[in-house]
Order: sequence, then structure tokens, then C-alpha cells
Amino acid sequence: MIFIVNTENRSLFESDLLEMHRQRKAVFVDKAGWRIPVRGDMEIDRYDRPETTYLIAKRTPEAGEVLASVRLLPTVLPHLMSDLFREACSGVVPSGPSVWEVSRFCVSQRICERSARLALLWEIITAVLETGLLFGIEQVTFVANRALLPLALGCGWNATPLGPTLRDGNDEITAVAAAITPHALREVRSRFGIIGPVTRFPIPLSQVAA
Repeated sequence: MIFIVNTENRSLFESDLLEMHRQRKAVFVDKAGWRIPVRGDMEIDRYDRPETTYLIAKRTPEAGEVLASVRLLPTVLPHLMSDLFREACSGVVPSGPSVWEVSRFCVSQRICERSARLALLWEIITAVLETGLLFGIEQVTFVANRALLPLALGCGWNATPLGPTLRDGNDEITAVAAAITPHALREVRSRFGIIGPVTRFPIPLSQVAA
């Protein structure tokens, strides 16, 4: 299951968020060699803000292990595509109250099997669609590398490149936009055999009592 984590319930996921940042450093800095900010054993940058929403995959609410994660940035504020990848867009960078940027998709290095890693990708994409529909989002944008691009374009939602594919060291990157619609959610669920919602949005008991 995928937990939606934002300002309303972040206090319930403090340890999971710390583990997420540790996994991001292990994957993006230690393994991939990205030159991005770190704080001790965690990867945290200026886009990890109070307004940021995270999707965290775990087997159960009580299970300590974070299986995968991704972050969702409101594009009314500075975000990666507007600050660092503007040249990947042929036109204006999509932004606005109904547009989110997806970034930092990360799978735990403990999960080695390709089939298991792909299953988490499909769940995360399903969770992005469910979360977007829940919060009134109409479009998400993201930058995909060479390996992720065909998976992201062919998973069942309406996704299109925003500009040319650019060199990025030994890799390539392409800016993509995907529409958040009920039809896209049905298509992705059907294609990958996902039955029912994958997301959960727990809130603190104090808010329930109020």
C-alpha cells in the first residue's frame, strides 16, 4: 500500500521520511553519483519543503521498511523543471494550481528483482493518479531518464514528451507531462492487475477527535 504524506499527517511518518531520505542518498548519490545536496546520511534538497507531498510504499502501516517513495511538488512554487530542466521543454514549463511535478522516484536497494521493482513503479504511478484525483490535480510533469521513459510513456495514462531528449552525462533525460483522469486510473489498474485503491491517507487521532 502507498501512504500519502503531507502537512496534515507528517507527524505519523517521521521515521519513514528519514528512511526515505537515507534511501535517496544511497540510490542517487552513493550509487548513481549525482552531485546533489546531502545532510549526513540523507539526501535532502530545497524542494523538500512543508508544501511537498510524499508517497511512501510499505507492506503494512506497522512495517518499518520503506519499499519505495516519490515526491510531489506544487508547481506554483519553484520546482525542478522550472529551475533546472527548463531547456527540456520546447514551450512554457507547465505550472499552476492544478499541476504537480513528480520527482525522486526511489526503490529500496534491498529489492533486487526487476519484476518486484516494476510492480512498485506501477503502484506508485497508480498512487500518483489516485492522489492527483483526490486533490484536484489535472496534470503531472516529470523528467524521465533513458530507462524510465518507455515505461512512463507506455503504462496506460496519456503521457507526452514536452520537448527534445537531452544528454545528461552518460544518460538521457526527457521532460514529460501526463494527464490525471479517471480513465487513466482505470487503464493503469487494468493493465497491471491492480484491484481497488492502493493509497491510504491516515490522519492523527487528534484531528479525528476534533
